[in-house]
Amino acid sequence: MVAPAPKLYVLPGSHPCAAVEAALALKSIDYQRVDLLPLSQLLIGPLRYGGTTVPGLRLDGERLVGSRAIMRRLDELAPEPPLLPPAGDPARGRVLEVERWGDEVLQSVPRRIIDAAFLRRPRAMESYAAGARLPLPVGLMRPAMPLTARLMAIRNKARDEAARADLAALSDQLDRIDGWIAEGLLGGERPNAADLQVGSTIRLLMSIGDVRPLVEGRPAARLTGYFPPIAGEVEAGVLPADWLPAPAGAGA
Repeated sequence: MVAPAPKLYVLPGSHPCAAVEAALALKSIDYQRVDLLPLSQLLIGPLRYGGTTVPGLRLDGERLVGSRAIMRRLDELAPEPPLLPPAGDPARGRVLEVERWGDEVLQSVPRRIIDAAFLRRPRAMESYAAGARLPLPVGLMRPAMPLTARLMAIRNKARDEAARADLAALSDQLDRIDGWIAEGLLGGERPNAADLQVGSTIRLLMSIGDVRPLVEGRPAARLTGYFPPIAGEVEAGVLPADWLPAPAGAGA
């Protein structure tokens, strides 16, 4: 008997979900994508794939949660091309550490910033669902978007002061990423797991019109090239102007 295709549970616009989808494509693994409504993973996740976050993967009865766990399993299923340097290569530990930082530190940054933007412009959420196969038409969800934005902000601890602090710290984080690219840990011809983890986050950041100028022109922006163009966008002018630092090189 042929094993069923893996079933990947995602939220439209989610950057860790985009990282896993890019890994599946890189390894030419066919899969079934299941689009979830915002916050529905809290109820559906434990029943379908064993967690309350996305991405979640069902693999012939096996259940996996989180981009790092899923990518380790994909390397077991399809070793070529690998997402990590080989065992014994000193670069392997470095790539794993950058991937961990991308997951545990950087990943929450655009989540808080975009939630702050959605609170001010709830209809912007709609653009990130373009092309998704959701269980409800977007038109029916539209009246609930302001409440959804508030609930998402609460879940992600996206208070204004947190989003503003994220923006203030972003330049240093981008400097760190640019340094890893200069070292050759990131930005190779074929992406590794850290490229996908960090690049998916940069891609989401650049979908926020007020944030895009802070990233454009940096080496970090090249990491978005591992992904198809993102569907959604928050137009410039949604975030308060006094939250935004000057782009690198401005006024020089």
